[in-house]
Amino acid sequence: MDQAAHTLVVYGPSARGDAALRDLADSALQRGGRASVVKLVPQEPAQRGCCDTRSVLWNEISRDLGREALARAALAVDGHPDVELAILCCSGRYAVDAVVREAATRNADELLLAGAPLGRLARRRLRRISPVPVR
Repeated sequence: MDQAAHTLVVYGPSARGDAALRDLADSALQRGGRASVVKLVPQEPAQRGCCDTRSVLWNEISRDLGREALARAALAVDGHPDVELAILCCSGRYAVDAVVREAATRNADELLLAGAPLGRLARRRLRRISPVPVR
């Protein structure tokens, strides 16, 4: 990783994800790089004109769980000031597309999957379509 490298980390709260974040903070960030940590948060489409609030409530609960996961990520990197934490809302079927768009938006040089809740096929697709290396 070079001096100005920017790593986009797709995080999932787990011992493995926390260890990957600690390693990133210990190595890359000390060399002047920076990182953005995102937690994928699945969202259901809310029906317009419907009195059913289940999707709205589920989406809020999902975002709350995402914020809790990011609080754990902040602890894992010991509140490092060069680590930005954010929720990445997405439809479950289009999570990979959301990650690729986020990498482009943030001008990331690489993607790091740190306990990310992506299945084997989604990871394979991400590696195939990502414009930056995925590790």
